Amino acid sequence: MRRSAWLVWLGLVMCGYSQAKLTLTPLDTTPNPNLIRNASFEAVESDLPVGWTWDKRNTDSTVQVVSEAGATGQRCLKFTNTTPFGAEIYGLLRYAGGVPVQPSTVYTLSCRYKTREGYVGFVGGGENWRVRLPLQDTRGLWRRAEITFATRENETSFDLVIVIEAPTDGVWIDAIKLEAGNRATPFVSAETPERPILTLDDLGEEVYLSEARGRVEFELYTPQPVRNAEIEAQLGEQRARQPRVSLAAGYTRIAFEYDAPNAPEQTLRLQIRQGRQTLAESERALRFFTPALAQQRLQALAAQLPNWEAQLQRVRESGQDIAYPQASLTILQEFVRYVGEDLQKGQLQRAYAQLDEMERVAARLNQRLAEALSGAKPLPTVPRYVTSPVEIRGASLIADTVNPLTGERERRPVFFVGFGHFGQVRADIEKLAQMGFNLIQIERGVWDILPEEGQVNLKPIEEDVLPVLRRAAAANVKVDYLISPHYMPEWVYRKYPHLRQPRDGFIQYSLFAPESLTILREYIGHFAPLLKDQPALLSICLSNEPLNKESPDSPPHQQAWRAWLQNRHKNLITLNTRWKTSYKSWDEIPIPAEGTGAPYAEWQQFNAETLANWHRELAAAVEQHLPGVPKHAKLMSWTFTNDRELPRGVDPERFAEFCELNGNDAFTVPLWDKDAPWAFDWVTTMLAHEIQRSMRDAPVFNSENHIIRDRETRYVPPQHARAALWEAAIRGLSATTFWVWERTDDPKSDFAGSLLHRPEIVEALAHTTLNLNRLAPYIAALQNQPPDVYILYSQYDMMMQGADAVVPRDSLYIALTMLGVRVGFITERQLEARRLPPNASRLIVANTQFISDEAFAGLDFLRQQRGLLVLGFGEPSLEFDRYGRKRISRPGTTTFERNPLMDARRLLTRLPPFLGNWGISRPLRLLNPESDQPVWGVGYRVAPYEDGYVASLCNYTRAPITVRLVSDANQPITATNLLDGATVEGAITLQPLEPVLLRWTR
Repeated sequence: MRRSAWLVWLGLVMCGYSQAKLTLTPLDTTPNPNLIRNASFEAVESDLPVGWTWDKRNTDSTVQVVSEAGATGQRCLKFTNTTPFGAEIYGLLRYAGGVPVQPSTVYTLSCRYKTREGYVGFVGGGENWRVRLPLQDTRGLWRRAEITFATRENETSFDLVIVIEAPTDGVWIDAIKLEAGNRATPFVSAETPERPILTLDDLGEEVYLSEARGRVEFELYTPQPVRNAEIEAQLGEQRARQPRVSLAAGYTRIAFEYDAPNAPEQTLRLQIRQGRQTLAESERALRFFTPALAQQRLQALAAQLPNWEAQLQRVRESGQDIAYPQASLTILQEFVRYVGEDLQKGQLQRAYAQLDEMERVAARLNQRLAEALSGAKPLPTVPRYVTSPVEIRGASLIADTVNPLTGERERRPVFFVGFGHFGQVRADIEKLAQMGFNLIQIERGVWDILPEEGQVNLKPIEEDVLPVLRRAAAANVKVDYLISPHYMPEWVYRKYPHLRQPRDGFIQYSLFAPESLTILREYIGHFAPLLKDQPALLSICLSNEPLNKESPDSPPHQQAWRAWLQNRHKNLITLNTRWKTSYKSWDEIPIPAEGTGAPYAEWQQFNAETLANWHRELAAAVEQHLPGVPKHAKLMSWTFTNDRELPRGVDPERFAEFCELNGNDAFTVPLWDKDAPWAFDWVTTMLAHEIQRSMRDAPVFNSENHIIRDRETRYVPPQHARAALWEAAIRGLSATTFWVWERTDDPKSDFAGSLLHRPEIVEALAHTTLNLNRLAPYIAALQNQPPDVYILYSQYDMMMQGADAVVPRDSLYIALTMLGVRVGFITERQLEARRLPPNASRLIVANTQFISDEAFAGLDFLRQQRGLLVLGFGEPSLEFDRYGRKRISRPGTTTFERNPLMDARRLLTRLPPFLGNWGISRPLRLLNPESDQPVWGVGYRVAPYEDGYVASLCNYTRAPITVRLVSDANQPITATNLLDGATVEGAITLQPLEPVLLRWTR
């Protein structure tokens, strides 16, 4: 069926003012043979496709052969499922007997499918089902997908499967093809269809049309030659028709060209007729996005700017604080310019996404201004930070504020919120202040100051950093300065070649060799004195995302490791006894590999000590020149909460010894899977904040706050940004700079999809910052409320046990958070030193098994001498010393649950009776109105405040949740929502990711 390529240009048909054109191109493609029989499921027996077997396994999934207008033939498959996603939980349709294949050969697997769900499952197979074509949301439109792979050396049969793993109301699958070669060729059904088939698989519902003319392509398959056919395409009033067309058997691509429509909503209709008989037809509703339509919307917004400015002035003259509407107006002013630039550059899809958000921002601004001017809802007053010294007091940062209406100054808690990290924050300092933000982070590195050996260049400080600091001080904005030791100049590696060792992360030189610190002390000594007494300088960030993962073959690494071992174990006899090894020389001992037990866990401790001590030297050098300026480092939160990440060497307890701020870099991003338990990924970030706050009673500073994944293209609702900032703040975050205040046209850039392309996100962060500063005394009370209960935190045990140490801890933390119980952490080193926080009276051992003898003895001492209540989640616990030797003595724990793998949802109902027995006061309980059981999905925190209490509540799920508010005396609580002034009487419906701040009297 191979044919020579030929091209026929069809005539133009004019219709009204429009001109449209059809072009037919027969495809010079000989489809490769399909190795799958009954691949379009036309043959059916006992309600299943012939040659396929179905097993719903441990799910309630179903499969049906259904008639479907979009199918390649008459039929296709439809799958449904309501069973939640879980490990090894899936329904399975399998091609009977497998597909014969050749070893070491390239094949392509393809299929057509449609669904409106997120990830549903996959079409694939092979050895261990390594080939997977994911079934993901197509917005209900048919799509063709393909994947190319090579068979293994001895693979002669391909186990073809369709796996349904997640809940779905429907995923339709058709036209599966497995063929030799590195691309998919057209699918030809083995069962010859009676009529031609039109395929619109590559056409979506939205068309972004940057040019004056558009083009739509679709495929036509004719099983038999067709003579004297008539082909017609119509889009609104535009129509192109060609009579008397002869089509050969096979595939033809038809292109329909049209003028950009004036109205966005259009219907595309395609039809092939032969005489009075319609051979094939299809239609699709389309929404067009054109520059002209975007320009109209942008001009409408721009035209309102002067009116909004005038209304803002009237509100100001009425004696109201304009902080909230001013933030919204400034954001709109900036994005009017951004969208105009995007339209000029052809960034049409991004322009429309921003316009959608801007119009919602504008609607909220109109409502707020109208309510303020009418007196229906006067605007609240927000004390503003003014440039002044900052004092650390517990989790709070205390600074001068001014009442914008009275001019009265007051020292009070301040939340410093803003953005990093490059050129745009420097340019926008004054604009950021107008939006309500008051912090930026900027950086310079070693190579800026020491470009060549013996050369010192202070111009980057004098011409960049100092002017930024002066402008920031004038604008009442603080600056965090990242010294970026990873920007090491090339001359250093030439002088000290042994520094260049294979490493993960930003720092690409060995931390085990001392020369790097020599260079860095010189670097700090040159720039730091210039920053002294700068009123805008808030803090110094010592490093960006520090970690210590160096090649095991690195000589400095090996030498330092062996020296550490000698200091720890003193002699080889002791080491060999503890490790159960037989080394005859220290030089024999390698860097341990993963899975080697105690040696690997001890290496992690050595590695963490090295990273912390290296930073300790940087902190000392900074302190020498900038005494009193707080220091921190961007500890990535997952590196000390996840057992798999611990080999990166991050121990927040060691950093807390020399950093005045609990610095981190955290991700709190949306969760898109509809079956995820939460709307956002809160657990790791909030857990990390609690751990760091337990290591040092100081504020958390997340100086690279990721709330949107890099290159994210989906819409992120403003509620997500609001909840991410608020929930971190009540756990001790008092300063943060969000990633990232930059725009880009490069879709592969880390800046792509960032919040500076999202006006609603910026507005949400601005208004939440204003809320935090308006209500700062209440938030500070929540931040500084001592923990009700502590959990034992041991990195050594995490290294030894892995997930068996992490899962119980996380489940316990989640359940306690949803019971309003404040959680802290106590470390193994604290037990060894017999040193506990003053209020610590309850410690939960969450399946911890491996701790040192010194820690075990310290725990027993604190239990007997200090009355520490030691509670067990999992039994037995604390069974082994650090080297896996079983203990004879018992730890003296009171076990409340023997199964450490009980999930958080079951713990939520299991824990409440124990909390009372443990003496934990719960002045607020959230109950389900129907069952009077604790509510799943709402995180909350309570603190005493003056003559009553204050509580923050947030619904972490995707659906509204109604809760009863009950006191410890089981009485309904009447409270005031401090965010909007509304009275809450005994119950409240919490919207997803919308925090509520309640206050009530005793």
